[in-house]
Amino acid sequence: MLDNGFHEKHGLTNAHILANLKKMLHTGDFYQEERPCIFIYEITQGKDIQTGVWAITDLADFDQGHIKIHESILDCLASGLINYRDEVGLEGGPLLLTYQPAREISQLLTQVKRAEADSVYYANKVFHRLWTVYDLKTIRQLSLYFSELQHVYLADGHHRLAAAVQYRNMEPRTGNANYISSFYLSCDQLKIKEFHRVVIPAEEIYIGQLFRILKKTFSVTRSQRNEVVVPVEAREFGLYIEGKWYRMVYKLADKADLPDACLLQEIVLGPLFKIVHPETDQQLIPVGGSEAIHELEFILAEHPTAIAFTLAAMRVDQLMDIARKGIILPPKSTWVEPKIPFGLLLRKL
Repeated sequence: MLDNGFHEKHGLTNAHILANLKKMLHTGDFYQEERPCIFIYEITQGKDIQTGVWAITDLADFDQGHIKIHESILDCLASGLINYRDEVGLEGGPLLLTYQPAREISQLLTQVKRAEADSVYYANKVFHRLWTVYDLKTIRQLSLYFSELQHVYLADGHHRLAAAVQYRNMEPRTGNANYISSFYLSCDQLKIKEFHRVVIPAEEIYIGQLFRILKKTFSVTRSQRNEVVVPVEAREFGLYIEGKWYRMVYKLADKADLPDACLLQEIVLGPLFKIVHPETDQQLIPVGGSEAIHELEFILAEHPTAIAFTLAAMRVDQLMDIARKGIILPPKSTWVEPKIPFGLLLRKL
């Protein structure tokens, strides 16, 4: 509704969004909390329930190394988000931060949830529930429990974090600019789905030459009955080219510690397709989530020259280990759920 009246955002400016926001606040589509609070947020999809804390985070926690990341935010193209923060003064979606399970936090969330949820929304077969916590004693207790954690891990929202840090650093700022909206979810509730790659080559690819190069570092075998290859083990990849599926298994040991997304970028996408900046290269289409294979097959049907690479889904403990070690993954390497809908809670700057 913030984008109301503009087809596919054509002609939409930050001034229009700000005007719409003021209108929605005036008409009651949004209302503003008058007292300090945090929220307990719960997502229910089928039998899956994910419950966490929605609050704000001091950016100093990132500066001091308490927030571990797995994608670089130094060279993030965040100018659009920075302008949005500056001109609209709004955060519409939080960082997704995860942490090792903590009994005290879990018990306190259960205690809060004994009351009826203050707000319940249902959309796309998903329930969204919000409990508003005004009690300062409870808020302080939760803050204390989180402060005792050694680290938290940024599961999703690297561009948003980059924009917030860059915006704060543009000139000396105080108050709200030093904080960012965040949703904290225990890692045992986090879900990571497959995230594949489709390449639409800018130049003609000679399949014989491509296979000769690939077989230097991978064993490559045809898929039986030409079934889609969706790997479940690390170091295995699916390859689709010219209507045929293949299984690729990395056979060297020199890059054994690198995650699969880094291997694919360093050995295949960079050298063979000249994809140096995967976040902006028009040849590359990342495809992830529960419908990833269906979406991938649709793209392949639309683009006969397309080449697909499928990867095994990363485990949560692998992602946290990567972040601890300071390994930087290529952008769009992980599809992390929950995907929090924009605008459920807005934070005004």
